[in-house]
Amino acid sequence: MLFVLINFQDFFGMRPLPLILFGILIGLVTLGIISGDKTNTDVLPLQEFQEQENLLEATLAVGEKTYVLSLPEDSSVYDLMAKAQEISGFQFRGQEFPGLGFFIQEINGLEQSPRLGKYWIYYINGKKAEVGISAYRVNNHDTILWNYEDEE
Repeated sequence: MLFVLINFQDFFGMRPLPLILFGILIGLVTLGIISGDKTNTDVLPLQEFQEQENLLEATLAVGEKTYVLSLPEDSSVYDLMAKAQEISGFQFRGQEFPGLGFFIQEINGLEQSPRLGKYWIYYINGKKAEVGISAYRVNNHDTILWNYEDEE
């Protein structure tokens, strides 16, 4: 057997370490191309993808707290509040009135006070709501703001 010692610097004009690193880099790139360069992406079944497309985003604001939530199309303000309650420290309670819908009596521990004339009033994109929270259907990018105020 004949062994030949090569002086890398004379033969290639470079030191052996950069040459070895370059060889490893070429090998990794080639391996990536051969293996199909797979990326880590989640592939949803068509039904889940369609369901995800039918989500809307809305903002719920109460006092100093703001909740930005995604929920299915055709959701009510009640649904928006129930989702906020489910995933955060937000709390509310109220009562259903036949023909009018669900009306709020308390939010985050602050109860309305008919004796003082203070009620929870909600606004849709800056305009005072005219229906109960179970009747209004949330639109994409709606802002639902709750104020504790005098009823006029």
